[in-house]
Amino acid sequence: MSNAVIQNYNQIRCQTLSSDRRFGVRDGHLLFEGCDLHQLAKKYGTPFYVYSSPEINRNIEEIRTAFAAHAKTRIFYASKSCSVMSVLQTIRAAGICAEANSKYEVRKCLEIGFRGDQIVLNGVVKTPDDLEYAISNDLYLINVDSMVELNLIDQISRRLKKIVNVCIRVEPNVPSATHAELVTAFHAKSGFDLEQAEEVCRKALDMQYVKLKGLHMHVGDQVPESEPFAKATRVLVEEMRRLEGVLNIRFELINLGGGIPTPYKYDEANGNPLTDNMYAGITAQDFANALIGEVHKWRSDIEICIEPGRKVTGSAAVLLSELVCEKRKTNYNVDGSIECLVDWKFIDAGYSVMSDGQHYDWFFYVYNASRIDQPHVQPVKLAGPLCDGGDYFHIGVDSELFLLPPDSALGDVVVFLDAGAYTIESQTVYNNRPRTAVVMLDENGDDRLIRREDRYEDMVQYDVY
Repeated sequence: MSNAVIQNYNQIRCQTLSSDRRFGVRDGHLLFEGCDLHQLAKKYGTPFYVYSSPEINRNIEEIRTAFAAHAKTRIFYASKSCSVMSVLQTIRAAGICAEANSKYEVRKCLEIGFRGDQIVLNGVVKTPDDLEYAISNDLYLINVDSMVELNLIDQISRRLKKIVNVCIRVEPNVPSATHAELVTAFHAKSGFDLEQAEEVCRKALDMQYVKLKGLHMHVGDQVPESEPFAKATRVLVEEMRRLEGVLNIRFELINLGGGIPTPYKYDEANGNPLTDNMYAGITAQDFANALIGEVHKWRSDIEICIEPGRKVTGSAAVLLSELVCEKRKTNYNVDGSIECLVDWKFIDAGYSVMSDGQHYDWFFYVYNASRIDQPHVQPVKLAGPLCDGGDYFHIGVDSELFLLPPDSALGDVVVFLDAGAYTIESQTVYNNRPRTAVVMLDENGDDRLIRREDRYEDMVQYDVY
């Protein structure tokens, strides 16, 4: 690893400690919202996630401020990003709404206090059970993804004699410079082809209890530039304008989805967001300007709905894990000659705990929270406890290598920054290792357990023998 890479990584560490609103240092330990993470790890036992209620609120306020130029904006938090009940409670208290992708996501939102008219249901496959539950609870919107689904909504609504508000999801055929598995508006499985919109809208308008409110789209996640959002909004606006004319209707809303990126890498001077989607590239304000600018060319009185997820929770949590083992191994070439020596550091969190990062080749800043003030200059490979050879963190500072202080010792606490989105939701009990606990920090830096770690009884309670 080059000295330039090591120097840059440590420069970012120092800048984070001095200027990031979330972090600080005391007695050599990393502080998160003023809370000592080393001490917190010893209190609860690793691995576990720590969420910041203040950061969730700051992120929501950033989005709300960004859309101030369009008063009729309704924000629906994508609960799939993190649906831990206390996180949902914090988001509801902030005054925004929720978006769900299944019956049980809807139920969690309802049980935490969201009203039915504050929830949108999404998803490419909504079962009859999902739809009946949604219709019975008078959701604000169902974003319709197929004709099969629309016909089911018609059948269920007629049987229940209940009005159902729907948006028709279309694919605007707009690519974006993000991870291939995060693109949802180009060659995607979601939504109808744009040219099908008129036919689907006509059928919806003929259904007795179905109320057509508008069209829906979602460009993708972690999109690093505003132009795809502007272009896709332009496509949707043009189609909605056309449909209002040919169908003699007036749409009440336009649902433009989410996709506001979160920075996982901070040194944009050394990286290109268009080729590395770990850099955010744009802000919530850039996102809002792109959408509002196109909508206002058509109508300024229509409601804009957005569905941010990662932007709300991504920066609001860290993962804490303990350094539990270390070894030096030799990599040999096939002829038996020595290729290199590798310093392995093992922590108690593997890809069953950080599976979003594993699946999408995600980058996280990883630091020794117990020695945060020490230079991180020792290249190591960082591995988890699972039996699989692939259970190590592949996207490091330089290729597969991470940096830790040379004095790092067993029992030190390792922290992954920006770990709040899609990680907890993707956890598994592979190797029968429990899913992690979750802790919340409030405005005063006080901590409370908001989800306990799985017990053995939790993992076997579904088995029948």
